[in-house]
Amino acid sequence: MPLLSVVVPTLDRPDTLRHALATMACQPLDVDCEFIVQNNGGNPEIEEMVEGLKDARFKHFASDTVLTMTDNWESALGHAAGEYVTFIGDDDGLMPYACTTAMDILAGGAIDLLSWRAYSYHWPNYYHPAFRNRLLAEIDFTSSVKRVPSRRELARVFAFQVHYAYLPMIYNSFVRRSVIERMRAIGGRYFIGLSPDVASGIANAALTESFVRLARPLGMSGISRHSTGHALFFETMDLLETPRGERDFGAIDGDPRLPDLNALQLFIARDMLTLKRLLLADDDGVRLDYRGLAQALAIDINNRPQLYDRTTNTIGGLARAHGFDVADIVIPARGADRPLPRRGVRATGPNRVAFELDGSVLGLASIADAVRVIAQFVPDQEPFDPAALEASVSTPILGARELEFTRDGSGVAALIEGWSEPEQWGTWSIARNCVLRFEIRPVPSGPVEIVLACRAFVSEKNPQLRVDCRIGGGVPQPLTFSTAAFAGLRRLRLDPAAIGADGTLTIRLALSDPRSPADLALSSDVRPLGIGLERIWLDDGAAASRRR
Repeated sequence: MPLLSVVVPTLDRPDTLRHALATMACQPLDVDCEFIVQNNGGNPEIEEMVEGLKDARFKHFASDTVLTMTDNWESALGHAAGEYVTFIGDDDGLMPYACTTAMDILAGGAIDLLSWRAYSYHWPNYYHPAFRNRLLAEIDFTSSVKRVPSRRELARVFAFQVHYAYLPMIYNSFVRRSVIERMRAIGGRYFIGLSPDVASGIANAALTESFVRLARPLGMSGISRHSTGHALFFETMDLLETPRGERDFGAIDGDPRLPDLNALQLFIARDMLTLKRLLLADDDGVRLDYRGLAQALAIDINNRPQLYDRTTNTIGGLARAHGFDVADIVIPARGADRPLPRRGVRATGPNRVAFELDGSVLGLASIADAVRVIAQFVPDQEPFDPAALEASVSTPILGARELEFTRDGSGVAALIEGWSEPEQWGTWSIARNCVLRFEIRPVPSGPVEIVLACRAFVSEKNPQLRVDCRIGGGVPQPLTFSTAAFAGLRRLRLDPAAIGADGTLTIRLALSDPRSPADLALSSDVRPLGIGLERIWLDDGAAASRRR
């Protein structure tokens, strides 16, 4: 049995597959791995391509007929013999160091899931001209590693607080065989649902306590004219009703809890509900947040401007069906086209740089070219002891010590609802209603102050922002921001009676009028920004004198 299996399911796409295979073939020969090519429908050109590699690590398998995507992935998985398995798409690529790094880390058998967030490359044949030949790679020059609590990450994804790529999907992780077999024992198969990649991430997280995330990706996601997800949700509006949709997905059963709109968020929500019932029925901490779903639809509304009105109606339908006020959802103004990507190089943290490059200038023509170029910038992975990695605390403790809302900051786990992904400086709110939750230990004997180092998104076009903060069940306490006073310290009064019997404290924020920079013609950012959190701490008076 090899240690690693890398599986690539493919369907009549030899033009991109040959380049994906090239990134696999360049993995060092001394690595204990196999490469499985699952040829959906038995295209003879693909079989010849694999045989032409003359590399014993590659194994070709074919189905007699064209299977749905989920069934093809399940069939491909059945041919993998490795102790750890990962999948890549036929327009994706492996970084040159991928299998060596995975072998070094996983050989000890101490990790169930080794995950990463892939770099990405839009092929030159992508449907939208503005995105063609675009390479995006955020590089962490410290090659950091952390252990992530699985249920906490699941809760964030189900709340639409972070992108589903944060899940330990088999598409961006090496998954231990024992996790795969646990899922098969429960569901009769490993891949369940319409989105086998996302569904695998939900299952993997539900069946493990934690997973290890590398800041140094082992793969690059390719987005080409073949990419099913982009064809389904961006290039066309009715793919599910075409022969290709039936071929790729088979019959799709509706869910009365979800409206009938061909949208990525609703597609994923369908699988969330299926796996919630199957794996997480008794876990109240992981639940589909319908208001978060509606806000996610709103933020992406101009990615498909031709469906603007239908999406707006869908958001209203979600609000009526699930008992929240549609006025809580911030819907951007109608745009003329999909928001354009950025270009250039920018710092995203003390040791992080995001490269958003025009591949045509660099002479790129394929995923293999993109992998080769970006690999030159990536530092070696520093050795680490998996046993020494401690999972971060699920609920941060709010006290005299400052909690930070920066990326990987100590307060990030307190961001329960209505927040964007943390950035270098802190975290923006992206909804009218937001929730924070902390532990208070020890409970103070009398009133103290909560101090927020924060900012607000205001400008000449939206010169004021009001944030009503409710501490526990107390009365709202207003924070006001203006162009003249948009940042600094703000203070809230905490009465110990507001702290729950279990020592937790919930803070709810209601924002007056968050706006997106795109709506105000300030930038291409479509998020409805309101308050930006940097740090938070308790000030009991004695702490205040020490800070002076």
